[in-house]
Amino acid sequence: MICSDDCDRGARSADVALEVLIRAYHALAVVYELSSPGAYVALHGKMMPYLLDSFHQGTKRDAVDPNLDAAFSTALERVRCALDDVCSDVAAVRTRKAERDR
Repeated sequence: MICSDDCDRGARSADVALEVLIRAYHALAVVYELSSPGAYVALHGKMMPYLLDSFHQGTKRDAVDPNLDAAFSTALERVRCALDDVCSDVAAVRTRKAERDR
């Protein structure tokens, strides 16, 4: 019972840590794009292939735990969604700024 509780607590902690990292990266990407228009958009197409490659380098596919592989896939999908949202969030910030400047 204690082991199960510890495992559940560890899993929740890992989920929270992943969410914090995703949001921090997202905020950084928005600020980057706002400070250098077009820079993030140019970088975006290279990010996901790099992330995918970095997770698969040095790992034998047949030796990977299927649950771990699924966890990586889920985490990468969450990161991809956050990266995709950057452009719309930048547009929203620019729109609000333009409205304030009127």
